[in-house]
Amino acid sequence: MKLPEMIYSAYSLARSGWMLRGVPSSLAETVAEHSYAAALIAAEVAQRVGADPYEAALIALVHDLAETKVGDIAKVAGIPEAKKVAEEAALASLEVSNLIKSLIMEFNEGRGPEAVVAKASDLAATIIISKYYERMGFNVKEIEENSRTELEALASSSGLGERLLNALRELGVI
Repeated sequence: MKLPEMIYSAYSLARSGWMLRGVPSSLAETVAEHSYAAALIAAEVAQRVGADPYEAALIALVHDLAETKVGDIAKVAGIPEAKKVAEEAALASLEVSNLIKSLIMEFNEGRGPEAVVAKASDLAATIIISKYYERMGFNVKEIEENSRTELEALASSSGLGERLLNALRELGVI
């Protein structure tokens, strides 16, 4: 899959978790919108915790690139291993540089503080948009709660711990 097709796909691919909770596809956040939000959050958080903001933002920006080929498989589908295998195969077939592929693998493996910041930013971006959908009347509280629980577990298992959560709080993200 060439870069223009990946970009078109990311622009149009609605994140499935929202639609499974009743958010119409016309309102559902796309993969591109989510990646942009995660990258912006990552750049801000990384500075506050002593990580490289450029690397953290770039990791967050490209972390879901494989979804442009396989689609957004919601966690509620309950097939994490199949999702992992499909995304790894998709990643191998994407026509992007080794740098981009290595950043995605870094995200998936949670290697280094920049990957941890990107993962936290991914979850924080989900929390932000879930609050937006809740205000619109959609029943997405479970997604917000699960993302918050996952974020707290990530923070406690990483070397960034409370600094990571405090940075997100300072930004008003969580």
